[in-house]
Amino acid sequence: MELTRPDADHVLVHRGRVPFDPRPDGLLDARWLREVDGDGVVTYSQWSRPVDADGAVDGDGAVAYRRYRSVGRASADRPVGCVVLVSVRFDRSGVAEEWVDLVLAALAAEDEPDPGGISAHFHVGVDGTRVLNYAEWTSARAHVDAMARGDGAVGRSPLWRRVRSFPGLASSDVRRYRVVGG
Repeated sequence: MELTRPDADHVLVHRGRVPFDPRPDGLLDARWLREVDGDGVVTYSQWSRPVDADGAVDGDGAVAYRRYRSVGRASADRPVGCVVLVSVRFDRSGVAEEWVDLVLAALAAEDEPDPGGISAHFHVGVDGTRVLNYAEWTSARAHVDAMARGDGAVGRSPLWRRVRSFPGLASSDVRRYRVVGG
């Protein structure tokens, strides 16, 4: 799956495995992820058109996003051993893009970026109150180590304090996955 394909500006994320049988109109690709430290499964699907989280496919817990920005190397350079999904919620709409831009500034401010990080693909929820970062890492251990070195962030630059204390940040969740199908 190419995460930056130009015809896939829309993403739907479901808790659970969605088989997409039959294939809905507009579905370009799908990937199933299983939690590294649990038994949870997520379906990450790319679409050629805007999707309604409630009506696009059967199932509960879907969130619709649009792709915002991506950074990093292509995963072909190094094998992806772990996908980290960072889900963030804000108490109001209109600040998600500003928060993503701050995260990217914090990453750029690192003197020595963590060698385990491969890429980060940021999506903004269609309701404007959510962000999803689909981050590719060489391994789950590399991500755990980076978070420990950064005291809860993947870097040490002073900007990370601003990321964590961003006005309107209501909650965040970080989970590690491995790709199990697509």
